[in-house]
Amino acid sequence: MVNKASKQRTRAVDKRLVCNSTPISLPFPCISSKADVASHDLLVDQIILLHNILTRTECQAFIKMIDTLPLQLTPQKKRGEAERVNYRFSLQSAAFAENLCALLLPHLPELDTGNGMSRPVSCNSNIRLYKYTPSQFFGAHYDDSVVDPTTGAKSEWTVLVYLSGIEDGVEGGETIFYKSERKKQNETIIAPLTRGTALLHRHGQQCLLHEGSRVRKGIKYVLRSDLMFST
Repeated sequence: MVNKASKQRTRAVDKRLVCNSTPISLPFPCISSKADVASHDLLVDQIILLHNILTRTECQAFIKMIDTLPLQLTPQKKRGEAERVNYRFSLQSAAFAENLCALLLPHLPELDTGNGMSRPVSCNSNIRLYKYTPSQFFGAHYDDSVVDPTTGAKSEWTVLVYLSGIEDGVEGGETIFYKSERKKQNETIIAPLTRGTALLHRHGQQCLLHEGSRVRKGIKYVLRSDLMFST
């Protein structure tokens, strides 16, 4: 028997997060290790912010690259999917995923995976690039776990790297987490949209209901991957 909470969860999961990626080779911008990364928990064992993970120059290089890609507008949602309107592009790049993991790992503690504390073994090689223009948003949803068919590693944490933010005049677009499925405003945690910041949060069975709020002004650019763990 499926309880009411489980039904709500099923309806909120956005299955389009697990999408087919474009099999092309893309010269990603270079990213370098940082010594001045500031880390803090928005919610212990659930939401982490890594500030200054990318420099302004690195963010601008990614934005320039994204604007040359054949971005696709998200299709109309199907039953069981979250409402979402934005432009996106995805591709497989094991090399960039390795570089991204090397960038993040020095600033991360052991993370809760639901089966104890562990360190990630890689980032998901399915790299997703998002562009949100004014009035675009990502409705309330949960992020599903995925399994790498080659290595067997399982994703447990989402990685969102903000390539633009309030420093660029972007208004809105923050990621809002809800502590319950009732979406009460007094039970929200808001991750600010800060350029060069990586937002990491648990997903799969431990994922909080969350949304990407509507962009009111400017353009929001995001790089998306996942932290993968040995099973």
